[in-house]
Amino acid sequence: MIKMTGNGASTARTFTVKNSVTVKKGELLTIQTSDGLVDKTIAGEVCHLVALDESSRDADGTLVTSGATVTAVPVGGVLFVACNGGETWTAADEIFVGADGQATESNASSAKKLGIYLGAAIGTTVDGTLVAVNTNGAEQI
Repeated sequence: MIKMTGNGASTARTFTVKNSVTVKKGELLTIQTSDGLVDKTIAGEVCHLVALDESSRDADGTLVTSGATVTAVPVGGVLFVACNGGETWTAADEIFVGADGQATESNASSAKKLGIYLGAAIGTTVDGTLVAVNTNGAEQI
């Protein structure tokens, strides 16, 4: 059972995050089939969702690590995603699902395709920078 809430007219949904995980805006998420909770992707895993914001905070402003929620959208269309740092990207590069919920231009570790990079060339990417990727071709198996 997928644990999500949201308005049926919108593709954005609120998902419950796996315990001990905090999520940042643009990170890649996968839905765990065992319990319906979301977790950050790892290399070789399918990306189901992209976070629209960071996961929930408590009254003191600290990121919640148990029972947190995050608003996310399913892959498909152009989405701004967090990229892995230290890579060289060029326009129309194939982009893959990487570790720690970030996109990468490396297809190592049986990486799943996320989509096509739609920006200008980047000499060296900075960890967590949001970049435009057309995710219509994202692998879902």
